[in-house]
Amino acid sequence: MTRTSDGEARSTKSRRGTVSVVLVRPLAMALVARGARAPALADFYGAADLTPEILADADARMSPAQLCVAWSEAQRLADDPHLALHLAETIPAGAFGIVEYICRSAPTLRAALTQWCRYLRLLDDAVLVGLVEEGALSALRVLVESEAPAPASHELCFALVVRHARAMLESPLALHVRRVAFTHDVPAAQRDAYRTFFGAPVRFRAPHTELVLETSDLDQPLRTADPSLLAILQPTAEEALSRGPATLPVTDQVRRTLRAAMQSDDAQLDAVAKRLGMTGRSLQRRLRDEGTVFQALRDELRRDLADRYVGQGMSFAEISFLLGFSEPSAFFRAFKRWTGLTPYERRASLAGA
Repeated sequence: MTRTSDGEARSTKSRRGTVSVVLVRPLAMALVARGARAPALADFYGAADLTPEILADADARMSPAQLCVAWSEAQRLADDPHLALHLAETIPAGAFGIVEYICRSAPTLRAALTQWCRYLRLLDDAVLVGLVEEGALSALRVLVESEAPAPASHELCFALVVRHARAMLESPLALHVRRVAFTHDVPAAQRDAYRTFFGAPVRFRAPHTELVLETSDLDQPLRTADPSLLAILQPTAEEALSRGPATLPVTDQVRRTLRAAMQSDDAQLDAVAKRLGMTGRSLQRRLRDEGTVFQALRDELRRDLADRYVGQGMSFAEISFLLGFSEPSAFFRAFKRWTGLTPYERRASLAGA
């Protein structure tokens, strides 16, 4: 068990959960701001199995796998390996709703970070973050990672914490970032931008994902402290926490799991059921209750991905591999059955549209 900064003991096993679509809105807005056209935006929404209508719903949730895919697709479309750092400089204050406003209203930096760790679950209950104090240094640390990590989302989180903390303290120089660490890796040529942004050493492929500060910084007061607003917001946040984590329909959970497993034999009923913590028979029964069956979901996902990959100009051998077909000829037969066209014919029709 791990005791977090909010005083609650929690298991360090991997976590399943859901993510608020609020965390994806900055990605969509960034693509629009960078001049992304309708086809690119359609690719972004399609890859993550989202729609503009879903993103507009403040109560909508998605799986961690969707967040991971959304980040990957946004970085690809924006052609920006430092998208998280650039977003941190442009996302307006208040973009993360009640969680952010509670942190801004806290009396000290310590209180703000403690509140962030506690109420982050309203935005993402698939990860566990804690404020770990170790003598002269303290770390905002990812204690438990989700089953489908989105590395750039951690980069954005730490970048936003540093940006806003510097703005809310009496002086930007009052925040002493000692080091930043990520468990993921980036190419060596891209690392200088991180050191420049954080003003501290940044390590990749580290044992923990963490932002390390001087403990003495935590007791500094915030210029944005507002005890009256905090007293109004906290009961609302506590009530939301008491309702427990939101769950996705089993149909949606299967779609997300299949998307990650499509390239291997893991895209089989028993393997998907195991990843969702149930038996194959139980999964089939729950899917029937929602009006579908496993094979139909797999075929639907394969069909949608195949059409998108064909339109993107990928080689047919690569598409066959990505969709888990034993050989290209099997992919050709399936595509003709789904669409009435061969992949060649479909690509030609899209090129002439």
